[in-house]
Amino acid sequence: MTAVLGAILAGGRSRRFGSDKAAATIGGRNLLDHAASSLARQVGAVVVCGRAHPALRALADVPRPGLGPLGGLAAALSCARHEGFDGVLCVPVDLHPLPDDLARRLGHHAPAVLDGQHAAGFWPAGLADPLVDHLAGGGRSFRSWIDATGAVRIPCETAPVNINRPGDLAEARRRTSGASP
Repeated sequence: MTAVLGAILAGGRSRRFGSDKAAATIGGRNLLDHAASSLARQVGAVVVCGRAHPALRALADVPRPGLGPLGGLAAALSCARHEGFDGVLCVPVDLHPLPDDLARRLGHHAPAVLDGQHAAGFWPAGLADPLVDHLAGGGRSFRSWIDATGAVRIPCETAPVNINRPGDLAEARRRTSGASP
């Protein structure tokens, strides 16, 4: 696969975090901008699912709003299929730092996800309609979609931090202090 669309899943409510996670900063940059710059180095184009961003194209959930991360992935897969991309590299906005070789690592096994980080995955664009069908059948969790597609779980020796709570942000800041943004 050569033509890859990067998709940032950023429509969550951040209930456990207490404020908008996408706006939380590490090294003076917010998490959404960190994810966008990391993806931009690995893919042909980057979109954000579930929110607006001044520098990124925003996609609304498919087939309708309120479907959570899978609705965002369905939007990205539909966009990829219609615009000639072979696949989608999706990441949640709250995963930091993203591995620089994530597209290569997951793309060789598509569909594939990072082991332990089920919302970070590489999905062939041809899965757009099957995901819409999965959602229509009541599937809402990434784990149910991973099981339905037989996605491969790829280990990551330097797993990024999933930032769900303020303490997770503090840990991510500690881990990345001194690292370039």
